[in-house]
Amino acid sequence: MDAVADVGSCNTQLRFKNGTPRVEEVGIDTWRLARYLDDDQDLRRAVRLIDGRTFQKVEGHAVGVLPGYRMLWLEGHPAVEGLATPRTLQQAEERVLNGLLDLGLPTGRDGGLRRFDSTATLRFDHGAEGLAFMRGVAAVDLPRSKKAVYEGVHGEPQTVYILGPGRSRRVLGRLYDKGVESGTAPRGELIRLESQTRVGKEVAEYMTASAMTKHSGLAGSHFRNRFSPVAESVDGVHAATAPVLADRVAELVREGELTAAKGARLVGYLVCGDRLDLARTTQWRWRRELRAHGLVLVDPMKDQVDVDLGQPLEAALAAWEEQ
Repeated sequence: MDAVADVGSCNTQLRFKNGTPRVEEVGIDTWRLARYLDDDQDLRRAVRLIDGRTFQKVEGHAVGVLPGYRMLWLEGHPAVEGLATPRTLQQAEERVLNGLLDLGLPTGRDGGLRRFDSTATLRFDHGAEGLAFMRGVAAVDLPRSKKAVYEGVHGEPQTVYILGPGRSRRVLGRLYDKGVESGTAPRGELIRLESQTRVGKEVAEYMTASAMTKHSGLAGSHFRNRFSPVAESVDGVHAATAPVLADRVAELVREGELTAAKGARLVGYLVCGDRLDLARTTQWRWRRELRAHGLVLVDPMKDQVDVDLGQPLEAALAAWEEQ
């Protein structure tokens, strides 16, 4: 046991942990409005003016018409800049409808919101922390869903999609590097959590912009429904680099949670596993053992990165509670 315990003398602190990120903004990013054209003349006019195209001319919204459903749809961002708070959605809708009238298009009957993305943007002090957070969430099993990870040219995670269960490819939510996507921050510093809600016709007629403005907690409830299970799944899990995890393994041995022999094997994997030509199944087995103790390896070479995966999610959930 002494040999494993001596790992604590490496260049990391036994209890090293990075800080909690700041919630920079919360609100609605993208939405899709439906308007039903009950009047035949309005429908013909919309079909003639749109002529099978979609275009970005109505307050930054793409517009299209589905003649078979007698529906006009508009998709874009309710806020001119940044995210729209729920209390501003009715005002945003009025701006878009006035834009339709200016182009000679009918506004029709309110069909509600067919899509809205409830989001929260987190700012990490260091890019390595944000990347560790995304890698950590990608490594944890989530209830009733699966994940797909898209990486950048340097192997860093850029988007973690949360997909429906089984063979479903339906996107339920995602975490992505907003700083890279918008060109406003270095890799990993600005991470956005997004709950993507799609609504059927029957429900959408009650999920209107005016209803969401009046009951501002509706948007937040969808964000919570998506990310509260994620927060529960990562509770107590740390995503960290190899030296930090080696310290934690030594601590688990001292506490009697691991035998000295198993701790030595785990530390051996952490210290030199990336230098060995290990089979993928072997790597998966060692990483599964680490996850069983609430540990996720994010980078074997760098030191002093340790992110408590639950803290960023709890901060985002708390910010939506205040809306």
